[in-house]
Amino acid sequence: MSTRSPEQTAAINHAHAAREIGRYEDAGTHARTTTLVVVAGVHGNEPAGITAAQRVLDTLHHEQPTSFHGRLIALRGNIAALNHSDPETRYIAHDLNRLFTDEQIALPASTSPEHEQMQELLASLRAIRAQCDRMILIDLHTTSSRMPPVVVLEDSIPTRRIARCLPLPIYLGFEEELRGLLMDRATNELGSIAMVIEGGQHKDPSAVGVHEAVIWTMLDAAGILRLDALPHEAPPKRVLRQAAGEDADRIHDIRYRHAIRGTDFAICAGIVSGKKIKRDVTIIATENGSAVTSPVRGRVFMPNMQQHKRPGDDGFFIVRRVGEGWLGLSARLRRQHWLHWLIAHAPGVYPQPDGSLLVDADLAAVLRRQLLHLLGYRLIRHDERSGGHGLSRVLKGVGAFGRAFLRGPIRGGLDRDDPRFWIVRRHKLDLH
Repeated sequence: MSTRSPEQTAAINHAHAAREIGRYEDAGTHARTTTLVVVAGVHGNEPAGITAAQRVLDTLHHEQPTSFHGRLIALRGNIAALNHSDPETRYIAHDLNRLFTDEQIALPASTSPEHEQMQELLASLRAIRAQCDRMILIDLHTTSSRMPPVVVLEDSIPTRRIARCLPLPIYLGFEEELRGLLMDRATNELGSIAMVIEGGQHKDPSAVGVHEAVIWTMLDAAGILRLDALPHEAPPKRVLRQAAGEDADRIHDIRYRHAIRGTDFAICAGIVSGKKIKRDVTIIATENGSAVTSPVRGRVFMPNMQQHKRPGDDGFFIVRRVGEGWLGLSARLRRQHWLHWLIAHAPGVYPQPDGSLLVDADLAAVLRRQLLHLLGYRLIRHDERSGGHGLSRVLKGVGAFGRAFLRGPIRGGLDRDDPRFWIVRRHKLDLH
């Protein structure tokens, strides 16, 4: 029996109504159906996705396509920041897209405006998930720096398969560097295929068109509405491919994230998304009066050009391209159960009751990408230790494996907080 008062129930219903941009479903929709959820405006200075979602909904309500089979629901993210008097406000007290952790969810809604928004948004998503057999979530964003649209996702095979219907560059591994992502919560609590779309620069009018094309394409990919069921001014996939340019369909992996430490953080002139940089050489930004470089080589991704920057915000990322051969090999190896058994019983690896693995940190640092990522393991907890480069990496790996082998099993149980170990776990959607 519910313990809510009539006033509390009315307040909750009002919050849901204010958050929902709109929905569309065919007359025969029932619980055993696919629902595409669009979340837009998780950051207050990123309203392009809201406009795009409204355009799609308006078209659907006007055209009433008979071949629509499923449900589309669009939600606003951070209503408090979206309604702020300063249009440059990204968030008020906390970045909403960093709050979807067990620890933050346990805090009362009164903790901050963003905690209230997080609780309301999560309640809406839980209610939607309870009413459908399959949920796909796309979280629409824009960026402060000029760059082509991209897809960011957790690298499970089902999510990768859906994301590749979008002719956009794909970026993997962000959930390992950033805790509390809405995308991550939707996947690991709700079992939803989920991804982030960065549709272009905040004030670029074309970002709305990109997000609109993404929604139409995802309706098709989800089996809800074919792209050719309605006329479009320009084919959605062509819109996306033209916006992505030569980066369309390319896959990248995040290698480093620089978190802002000082309010004077500033990206250097000439540093743009996609620029190649050298390890410990290229000056990417200045901060606290010092030059900022990267400990790894690669390409700059999403350099922070926000008007308002705060400590803890993302300063920039460094990424590298992943080959198609690696993706194909990864998909095949993840289905080999004997390989996962072998990993779980290797020296320096300790299976846990929840299905995760404690892995000797020196060994995990070496095997992070060459083995763990290849076989579909994501890092739940890790530190800054490096696996080295070239011959140094090989020697470190041999040494770490030898030490773990000679040490043998650790008696008396293991503490999950022991800093000698990283925690890894297979991607949830790969297990089904």
